[in-house]
Amino acid sequence: MQMGEFYDQIEAHPDLEGVGIDQCQEKQPGLVVRHNRSGLLTRLPLAVIETADWKTLEDVLIGRREPQVLQHMTRVVGYFSRIENWNKSKIGELKDRHKGDYAVAG
Repeated sequence: MQMGEFYDQIEAHPDLEGVGIDQCQEKQPGLVVRHNRSGLLTRLPLAVIETADWKTLEDVLIGRREPQVLQHMTRVVGYFSRIENWNKSKIGELKDRHKGDYAVAG
């Protein structure tokens, strides 16, 4: 979605109000939008706005749908890595690490 189109949709929506630009995360600046009925504030990274459609964004902004995590990352061996392409056994190892159950079965 184009940024101009996004601004137009926010302006035309009876329950949404653009609050401002969030520059806290230098790598991912975003926009903050308020849902007036609930008071819900949502920060949307600019990259998400540019890749999503209005229906999905509206559902997230008014609380009809939970936002999805775009990338799952973990720090297992001292650095962060994406887990989307891991195989089943590697995912199983990660789950065992979260449980603290990584003893060798005898």
